Amino acid sequence: MNHTKTLKLAATIAFLKLTSLATAFAAGQPDLNKLTPRPGDITKYKDLSTIKNLPTITMESGISNIVKTVLAWSMSLALIALIVTGVFYLTSQGEDAGTTKAKNMLKYLLIGILAIASAYGIVSGVASFDFFKAA
Repeated sequence: MNHTKTLKLAATIAFLKLTSLATAFAAGQPDLNKLTPRPGDITKYKDLSTIKNLPTITMESGISNIVKTVLAWSMSLALIALIVTGVFYLTSQGEDAGTTKAKNMLKYLLIGILAIASAYGIVSGVASFDFFKAA
């Protein structure tokens, strides 16, 4: 199959998918006003009053959670880079240039992992303090 036939087939499939989704949505479009309770509409949604003990999110905890998430993702990427460094080292087959490159990558990667881990510890430690709480 050449490229033009493949592109025509992909365009046809995409068009059919989009038109089927559009017609399905238009045929059974829900009333958006009935999905969520409105302020003061207590009689219709009595079961929502049973929701209690929801966590309170402050600015400090929100920022802390965002920073921790970014650091966790960067640690995941660093571990993937560690695997890539191992592949570089194995595929160098003892050549000096390849092994030196892999060793340098490993050195800087370990420094980065230590920096990420220490930053995560610092953020966790600072987030556990109550700076703005009255004594």
